Amino acid sequence: MTNDVQAGPGKSRQAIFGGSFDPVHRGHLAMATLARERLHLDGLTFVPCSVSPFKKGTVANGSQRLHMLKLALADSGMDWASVSEFELNRPAPSYSWETARHFSASYPGVEWCWILGTDQWDQIEQWAQPETLRELLHFIVFSREGDDVIDRPGWRYTAIPFEHPASSTAIRADFAGHGEWLTEGVREYGERQGIY
Repeated sequence: MTNDVQAGPGKSRQAIFGGSFDPVHRGHLAMATLARERLHLDGLTFVPCSVSPFKKGTVANGSQRLHMLKLALADSGMDWASVSEFELNRPAPSYSWETARHFSASYPGVEWCWILGTDQWDQIEQWAQPETLRELLHFIVFSREGDDVIDRPGWRYTAIPFEHPASSTAIRADFAGHGEWLTEGVREYGERQGIY
């Protein structure tokens, strides 16, 4: 798929970036910025999940992860991005098709994109209600060097090569040693709260 595909006539194009964000780091912010540039997004919404169906839980609670996202966006001057509490306010687990349906119904004049990596893209047809996802979303698939992006006929997607060393897993394991991967506000908040 081409990377310069345009939104339909009279439509805004927005992206949903879901995840644990435990914690949010500069790699997430760089992905969001690149997605905006490559797909000419009018805006982007970070959606921290309550509990992912594929994970056992998070270290930081929902309100802490929400606050860190808001700090990161403010630190980075990303006034074109926002944070949604939609999944945090729903019973766990968080299912992507419910989120996609919510945003599509709430903002019918928007063409919605969904940001993910090749690991998730590889498994997308095993997600709950994949036909709903295929119908409602244009996927932005970030691939690391050497990763193949599976072609899925009938699915709308744009593949974007991306490299960044930051890892939430590594940050949780050694918070003090990876401060450069965090914005100043997130680093200070994490230290003050003693989250990691």
